[in-house]
Amino acid sequence: MKTTLILFLTLSVTQGEVLLKLVKLQATKLITTSEIGENCAEDLSLLISDAFDLKLWALKMLDATSKINSGLWNGNAHFFGDYDQCLSIEHNTHNNTIRGQYCTAVLSVDPNVLNGDMQFLKLQHHVKIVNGLKFEGIFEHLKNASGGFGICMPKSCSPRDLATLLLNVKKKFKLPITLSFEEDLCVYKGEPSKISKLDVSVCYGLVLVVLLMCGSTIYDVYLQGSGIFRFLSVNRNMKKLLHQREDRTLNCVSGIKVISCFWVMLGHAAIGGTLLAKNIFYTVTEWRWKPMNTFVWTGHNAMDTFFTVSGLLVSYTYLKSSQKSSTGLFTFYTNRYVRLTPVMLLTILIQSSLLKIYVEGPYAKIMLDIFIEKCYDNWPSMVFYTINLFLHTKTVVTHIWYLSCDFQMYLLAPIFLFFIRKHPRKVTAAMALTFLLSVLYSFAITGIKKVGFTVYEWNQDFAYYLAFSTFHHLPSWLIGIFCGYLLQHENIKIPKNLNVCLLFVSFLSLIMLMVNQLTHLEGEYSVYRAALWNGLARPAWSLSLCYIIFSCATGHGGIINSFLSNYVFIVLSELSYSIYLVHGGIMLFIFGSSRQTLFFNNHQILLYFMEICMWTLPLSLFTYLAFEAPILSVKNYMLKPKKVTAKKSN
Repeated sequence: MKTTLILFLTLSVTQGEVLLKLVKLQATKLITTSEIGENCAEDLSLLISDAFDLKLWALKMLDATSKINSGLWNGNAHFFGDYDQCLSIEHNTHNNTIRGQYCTAVLSVDPNVLNGDMQFLKLQHHVKIVNGLKFEGIFEHLKNASGGFGICMPKSCSPRDLATLLLNVKKKFKLPITLSFEEDLCVYKGEPSKISKLDVSVCYGLVLVVLLMCGSTIYDVYLQGSGIFRFLSVNRNMKKLLHQREDRTLNCVSGIKVISCFWVMLGHAAIGGTLLAKNIFYTVTEWRWKPMNTFVWTGHNAMDTFFTVSGLLVSYTYLKSSQKSSTGLFTFYTNRYVRLTPVMLLTILIQSSLLKIYVEGPYAKIMLDIFIEKCYDNWPSMVFYTINLFLHTKTVVTHIWYLSCDFQMYLLAPIFLFFIRKHPRKVTAAMALTFLLSVLYSFAITGIKKVGFTVYEWNQDFAYYLAFSTFHHLPSWLIGIFCGYLLQHENIKIPKNLNVCLLFVSFLSLIMLMVNQLTHLEGEYSVYRAALWNGLARPAWSLSLCYIIFSCATGHGGIINSFLSNYVFIVLSELSYSIYLVHGGIMLFIFGSSRQTLFFNNHQILLYFMEICMWTLPLSLFTYLAFEAPILSVKNYMLKPKKVTAKKSN
């Protein structure tokens, strides 16, 4: 019995050795027969040889390379390996030094492999069909999605060498996957820095701004100085931030702005979470059906809240100030342009430079290219607020698209505001006509392009013609403009019972407009339902919101007004523009620095959201103190409105 066992073990070890030798032989043969660089071939051959000899450097390099993990049929398509371990590898030979190089390969799976999978059949059940044509939205994105595969190889191997080698592996073993490489997606320790002179200048400029802030604060506090140099004083700008406004009519708007800001960040945290999720299919097969999650994926309603509030504030502020001072067309436009543009450009410039310096990880270059390179290439569309008009040319559309729409609407404001006091009926009729044309536009586009209205039916046409379209969002802004005009009428009395009923209806409408999107996901696509939603849902949202603001502003809001007018909301609302600008860069920092995939669920979304807030709030405060408040002070100093003087009677 003992002799038999010894013989069995001996045969097993012998077979194992033979198998390993065959694997080594095949690997060496692939390397020698592939058309790759001489140095690369030598280093790879040494890697294979030393790995079979159990040498540490070779084992670490193989260990740092990604392996196919479990969860493939749940959408786990990102395999990072060990980024930091790969870059730390350094092995000295008699005439060479082999260093680790981490390459992020784009992994694509043959769609035919997935066609028969039960999970995709489950997905197909939830995809709406229009005349036999599937939306090119979430399902097609998932079916044709590519993942990432981290490969640790010697630095001597170029992306072309790796692509050639892996193509031969695919052909030999008939693998249903494709790995493609790009030069920019390979990283190694000690590579030449890609930090430009502009990036260095930005860093020096940032240090200079901090020094000027310190000097201005000393000048303001200890020397009791005056003049423009005080505009950078931290003490002065903090007092301005914390100071209560004299006109508290629209304090309730502060709460609405802040809640909407955090809602946007929550939605972006969920989107960012899907980028690195190991269970991406879960988001479309189970997660989206849970009623509580509707609040997360309907965050786009916050953008219509911003459009409504923007129109309301423009209307209310201009009509109120025009009673005391006159504002010409040039000053009207210049005020807005100077209010938005310098802070936006400075924030993007600083974020771009700092992200290039500090963000490091498997997907860092992929994510930074989306933000930095595209923004550099398309800066004119940002400066002139036309970025939302170039979606079909593959121009990057970050959260800056909102500012483009908002500024384009602002260009229309004088048409209504300059004449509404003298000709209220005519201007109101013109606003109503514009409102109607915009609604009809949304109806028509939905019918012609056969687009949906939920994020799960998102496609290129929906984004270009509706989601990022100024004309589509115009009704929300016009409702805000008209509400601001109505608030000029003082002593408006609303019967208590009527006010309670209207507030109840308004809140119920807001809730139903979110929940109704969940019910729409059931059943087949209906172009009529989609057209009604795209044409009327946003105006309904804005009308409900405006009545809540109107009730609070006229003294009928009660506890609702007390909550929305909380001092914390008032302070944070002053930072809302900086928060909106800064949080995009923070997301790139967080997700671009990630080293592993995570399980997508509400807990993970909340963690991402809290991390984004933790970084965004203090950096937004700095942005406000260093740029936004000083620029506003200079703007107000240079563009003082002319006082209106009463004409003397003869």
